[in-house]
Amino acid sequence: MCRVLDNSLFIKDRKKYTKISECAISFNSLYNKNNIIQDDIFNVLENYVARHDMPFDMLRYPVKDADLCACTFIRKGRMFVMVNSALPLSKQIFAAAHELYHIYCYFEGYDSALLQSGSILASDIIDEEANEIEDMEANAFAAILLVPKERLDEQTDVYNLSYKDISVQTVLKIMDIFAIPYKAAVLRLLEEDKIETKTAKKLLQVTDEEISKQIELTGKAARWQEIPRDFIRFGSLSKLMYDVERLDAVREERLADDKNRLNEIMESLRKQ
Repeated sequence: MCRVLDNSLFIKDRKKYTKISECAISFNSLYNKNNIIQDDIFNVLENYVARHDMPFDMLRYPVKDADLCACTFIRKGRMFVMVNSALPLSKQIFAAAHELYHIYCYFEGYDSALLQSGSILASDIIDEEANEIEDMEANAFAAILLVPKERLDEQTDVYNLSYKDISVQTVLKIMDIFAIPYKAAVLRLLEEDKIETKTAKKLLQVTDEEISKQIELTGKAARWQEIPRDFIRFGSLSKLMYDVERLDAVREERLADDKNRLNEIMESLRKQ
């Protein structure tokens, strides 16, 4: 678990972390008005792309490969973000915020690689460690965006949270408030000087089984561990098919074939 710390931008490169923090704070102020985002991250991402006048589709469907969390790519001038809806909702939220950083870098002109090769977010980048510096940056950006310092301080006061002799239950409360995974919550507490490195290491040694048991016993953060059943979204495809049908723009036989094919794809995804 110490790899999570060793490969976090906060530990690896404090100067660069500060720069990413400034970017996340600025972004939050401009596009979210410093609210707690939670699952509104999908709307924040879509709005950000729309404000750059690029056609966009958000794809969310279950993928059998649990290692694939999300990916972003551009084809023929349209941007696509795919998030694996077979993941717990908190990981989907963090994955979307992570991908938002890559998109942010693309629009701000920091990185053109997204245009050529896209980006792929694997589970170990969220769960264990990020080896590439850009993934470290994206993880830091996502965590700061989802847990802004001001909101963390505010909620600490609201719920009278104590970080002295901190327990797993307190971390679960942070997870519940901000809809983030366990390890991201521990890192944010460390980054904002709520806990010491020694305490963070101890918390990161808690097993996934114990965390799940505590969630089950207390109910804290349980809503963000759910995996929405049959959640499938193909961006604007359904709306486009509806518009075509309403305008009577194609033959009925062609439209029926397209609907049947889409239903077949959706059924095959539900069976995964």
